[in-house]
Amino acid sequence: MENAKNNKNVIIIIVIIIVIIGACYMYATRDRTPDDLLVGVPAGAGITVDTDLISALSALRKLRLDDTIFKKKSWLSMQDFGRILDPQPWGRPNPFAPLPGEETKAQ
Repeated sequence: MENAKNNKNVIIIIVIIIVIIGACYMYATRDRTPDDLLVGVPAGAGITVDTDLISALSALRKLRLDDTIFKKKSWLSMQDFGRILDPQPWGRPNPFAPLPGEETKAQ
């Protein structure tokens, strides 16, 4: 009985060693092509500026806004319907302190 148990343990150890060796072999022989996200790009290489973006930015630079709307009677007659909120009470200065009337247990 003891001999069968020893043989079983030896077989399990041999299988574990074979699995570890197989995993190491697969890791060592895997495809080592660099990932595009991990490869550094030289400064200035691959940077292209879209001409549509440049033309849109230059059109925005020429844009001028007319602020006369803020001086019109209709703008000045607008009313603010917002409410001023009452200040709400804050919590305790130390939320972890024991509540009043509670006894603290010494540990």
